[in-house]
This record gives sequence, structure tokens and C-alpha cells, in this order.
Amino acid sequence: MNKIGVGCASITELEKKYVMDALESERLSQGSYVAKFEKEFARLHNQKYGIMCSSGTAALHVALEILKEVENWNSNTEVLVPAVTFIATSNACIQAGLKPVFVDVDEKTYNINPAEIEKHINENTRAIIPVHTFGQPCEMDEIMEIAKKYNLKVIEDCAEAHFAKYKNQPVGSFGSLAASSTYVAHTITTGIGGIIITNDRTYMEIARSLIAHGRDCTCEKCIASDPRMVCPKRMNTEMDRRFLFVRLGYSYRIGEIEGALGLAQLERVGEIMSKRKENARYLTEALKKYSDVLQLPEFNDYIDHTFMMYPIVVRKNSTFTRDELTRFLEKNNIETRPMLPLLNQPVYKRIFGNIEDDYPVAKWINRSGFYIGCHHGLGKDELNKIKDVFDSFFKR
Repeated sequence: MNKIGVGCASITELEKKYVMDALESERLSQGSYVAKFEKEFARLHNQKYGIMCSSGTAALHVALEILKEVENWNSNTEVLVPAVTFIATSNACIQAGLKPVFVDVDEKTYNINPAEIEKHINENTRAIIPVHTFGQPCEMDEIMEIAKKYNLKVIEDCAEAHFAKYKNQPVGSFGSLAASSTYVAHTITTGIGGIIITNDRTYMEIARSLIAHGRDCTCEKCIASDPRMVCPKRMNTEMDRRFLFVRLGYSYRIGEIEGALGLAQLERVGEIMSKRKENARYLTEALKKYSDVLQLPEFNDYIDHTFMMYPIVVRKNSTFTRDELTRFLEKNNIETRPMLPLLNQPVYKRIFGNIEDDYPVAKWINRSGFYIGCHHGLGKDELNKIKDVFDSFFKR
């Protein structure tokens, strides 16, 4: 059996059909497929506007730059981020000229712990980035209550939690903006890519400007993306509007092939989500006999977990280490990855110093946590293999 990976790119005849249609249209820059993907992704998260871009990191960066511009933030502005997340979350803050301030996470959900947030708020705090880690929504009621109390903006990082819901409300619909990734191995994929969603038209317009070098061309759907039409607004300004730049922007645009892949994936959302949840249930049932030494995913009834991956933490009372278990799994062709270690990264030690001890839950996860795949590409044979390998480890 081939390696059982942590993710997959599930490409069906539908994706191939849409991609071929995009190629045959001879339009590779963004056009109708990107526009349809943006609109549908936003709708599925109860938002008006979607702005597709080159990555989830770009989406986070642009979201922060939007608020920095609108709210007049400066280099002293602090943004609260969880102490366990992919490095892109906090990197985006640094790249936007802001200061990330870390908050320890909940030991069961691995998301930012609302009980830890207020101790990190000061006169420079302006925003919170709750990250819906591994497909599990954060405790948004408590987070939004704190944000309201201190007049903080909320940017949701939904890179790992497309379509997840908190109390029947989709993630990405709580804050001012949300950012998602559609990189390979995410819940849905466009190969590379990301998307910003919002209900605010001004934010949408600034986002479209920022991803295209800062140009003064911000329509929800670019007329010029239709090869049959010429934009009537282009010559209404002193300079051709498409080449009039009003802010420092970035080259964060995406193309029609990615839009075609994304639209096809959205049409398969029900199939993809149900398979992931089914696979996660199988793993939980298969591994629960080891729950005295392995912490498996736990979540409340009001959480709709979408399982981008299946996280496991070796409990403190265990007689074996995380590394012993993961080496055994890897030896048996089951891919594992550490659970998003952040504060112990060499680059962050250089920037922030040795601060990991200040975040005891994150430190425990950094040393004891890992994840395996539960994606929609796994069938019964692969799931049974995972079960058998875990059984073999505990029978040694």
C-alpha cells in the first residue's frame, strides 16, 4: 500500500471539465470562474463578498492591511494570535508592520483560549485573530464578547476550517473579515490560492486594489475580465484607471485555472465534508481504547468540526513519547506531522526570545502533539491500515 498521507487533491471529471473549459477560453488571468468561485464561497459562509488571491497567507496579510489603512493602525499596534497555529498567521502580522502578541490555547480544542485573552490586552491592542484549528471552530461567543468590550476588530483565520459551523453559524461570518487557504491538502483545493470574505464593500474594494499592486480598479467583478467587453470606467479619470495606483499593493492575484478547480470543488462540498467526518468518526472509534494515553479530538454538540486533519496528543502520563509513536507510524507508511509548533521555531526564538515557557499548553502540544490524515481520499483499506498500525504499536 502507498503512503497514507495527511491530505489529498481529489480531482474528478468535473474539475477536469472546468479546467479544460478555462484553457479553451484562452483566458488564464482571472475571469468568470474566479468570479463564480468568489461569490459561491462567500455565500456558503454567509458573506457578501469574496476576493480570491494567491494564498491563505496573502489573504491574511491583505485583511490586516485593510484594517491598518481604515483604522489608522501603526507599528505599535498589537494583534492577538494563538500560540498554536501555522506560522503564516503571525507572520502576516509582522509583514503588515504590526506586532503579534501570543495567547495560550485550550488544552482540548487547541484553539485560542478565551480565558487567556484579556490578560494580553493593553492600550495598543486592536485586533484578535481566532484560528479555527484543524477544522474546529473557536468559542466565538466569548471571543466576540471580549472584542466588543475592548472595541477590537476580529479577523478569522479559516484556512483549516472551510464550512465549519459554531452554533449553526458558519466560521468566517463573525468578524470584520476572514481569510482562508485553498492550497493543496486543504479541505477544498485550487492547487494554490486563498480567499478573503467580508460583508463590507469598502473592505472588498481595498482588497481588490491591494492584490493588484494597489491599482484604482476595485469593481466586485471586473468587466475587463470578459473578452467581449471594454470597461467604460477606464477612461473616466485623468489616467487609465486600470493603471492608476493609489496605494502600495502586492502581486497577489490568481488565475482562471484555480477558479475552475475551486468552483468544481464547491459543487462537491457535501461529498467531501461527509467523507471527512465519516473517516474521523472511524478513527475515533478505532482509537478510543487508547484514550487513557492518547487525547483524541473532543468538541461540543454545537460545534460542526470539518476535520482538515485528525489531531492527537500524547497524554502526560504516557509511558512513551510522541516521537516514538510517530516514528513507528512513519516506518509503517503512515504520514504524520507535528501539531503546528510556533513559539519554538528558530526564527521566532530569534525575534521573540525563549518565550515558550510562558505558554504551558502550547509547550505541551509542541512536544506531544501530531496529526494524521482523515481526508476524503481515504477508503476502508487505508483506515483499517491506520487502525492496525496503532494496534501493533500498543502490542509491542
